[in-house]
Amino acid sequence: MSEVSKRTVKKFFKLLFSGKLSEAERTLQRIKKRYKLGDDDGYYMALYGIYYTYINDDRDSYIFKLWERFLNNEGKRSLSKSFRELLKTMYQPPEKFLKAWLDLIGFIDELPVPHKIKKEMEAKQRAVAQAS
Repeated sequence: MSEVSKRTVKKFFKLLFSGKLSEAERTLQRIKKRYKLGDDDGYYMALYGIYYTYINDDRDSYIFKLWERFLNNEGKRSLSKSFRELLKTMYQPPEKFLKAWLDLIGFIDELPVPHKIKKEMEAKQRAVAQAS
């Protein structure tokens, strides 16, 4: 298996966080097929886990916590460091699994604010404006 193209992974994240969920799912399946990743491949498992928790709106998941911290102005270096520390305290993650998450953190400032979070932010802003 060759390394998954960062451009392709970035496209997957952009589609996912833009709310183009069907396209994101197709892109994830293309990644799996093109790079011959099995269901037990750490990189694929991480991408699928991010996709699954996001589409199921699991607000307690790490993906939503990561975005919350980033939108509260925490830098990529700090996010990466805390992610590594979190995983080391839990278990020794497969290197590919870790790489997928670190790729996400590396792209985070180039990705759209997730549409689910953006809707919440806009609703809060409308409520504040109406209360004024």
